[in-house]
Amino acid sequence: MSKQVQKRTVPGIQKIAQDLDLKTEIGVVALEKMLRLVALFDKKQADYGKGNISKFGEKGVLVRVNDKVERLINLLWNNRSPNFESVQDTWDDLAVYGVIGGLCHTGEWDLTAERPQDDP
Repeated sequence: MSKQVQKRTVPGIQKIAQDLDLKTEIGVVALEKMLRLVALFDKKQADYGKGNISKFGEKGVLVRVNDKVERLINLLWNNRSPNFESVQDTWDDLAVYGVIGGLCHTGEWDLTAERPQDDP
């Protein structure tokens, strides 16, 4: 399996890394990856809102994490190629779900947000 290295795409990443006092190149790579995931998370929140997480909270996030882990186990242990969502997409989802779960756990995620109702 070949590894693709993504070019630096986050403007000002070196300044952010310096402000955070990052010491390693892999730290900068991880920072940039996380910033890209935050941007994706924000777009999805704008599209879907908080209700789907708020409805079941931290336990619901755990179920979603388990689904992703089981998917990875199936793909990686059986050396299978996915038809739709890539293995990297699944790892990315796990990273974001970890943050969402932590926000639910600390009370920073508004668990009172309701899901929008469909018009009849």
